[in-house]
Amino acid sequence: MHHIFHTHGFILGSVGHGEANKTLVIYTRELGLVRARAQGIRLAKSKLRFGLQDFSYAKIDLVRGKEIWRVTSATTIDSFPYARANKNTILLIAQISKLIERLCNGEEANNRIFDEIIQAFYLLDNPEIKKETCESIEIYLVLRIVHNLGYVGESELLTKYLGDEFSQDHLNSVLTEKTNILGHINKALRESQL
Repeated sequence: MHHIFHTHGFILGSVGHGEANKTLVIYTRELGLVRARAQGIRLAKSKLRFGLQDFSYAKIDLVRGKEIWRVTSATTIDSFPYARANKNTILLIAQISKLIERLCNGEEANNRIFDEIIQAFYLLDNPEIKKETCESIEIYLVLRIVHNLGYVGESELLTKYLGDEFSQDHLNSVLTEKTNILGHINKALRESQL
């Protein structure tokens, strides 16, 4: 009998496999980044296809197979409909998803990163979001991701942005220090060699 892992996950992307299957890239709260196969998900009768759309947040049950995880069930928590309808926000979610996939290679949970990603995506799911708000969310979230992965060292400038909680006040002031913050982020990404 296989053990079923119950987790919350964000679908970073997927690739078709065979006629009806997909391999999903999922960033989970309890397991970190996993690749999982969803059997028959591309069939019209599939119960999984709505719960496992790219860039959606879901409750997912997984079983470890010989070579890859397998999805046994999924229930959508949120599909971020307003963010999907806005070209700026869906592009931003896609870019963040690619960054996470690039930097978080392997099954290593990081609850802070997971919680901050979901919090940022809820902020992006606003029908009246402004372009400047999207930009500040992106900068703030990427800074916190690279910091939580250990790629950003201590800096007097960054200290207020790297506190314990994802802060709306700090989010509002990010753009005033954009050039310096982006410099730290770019340096961290270069030095990570990923």
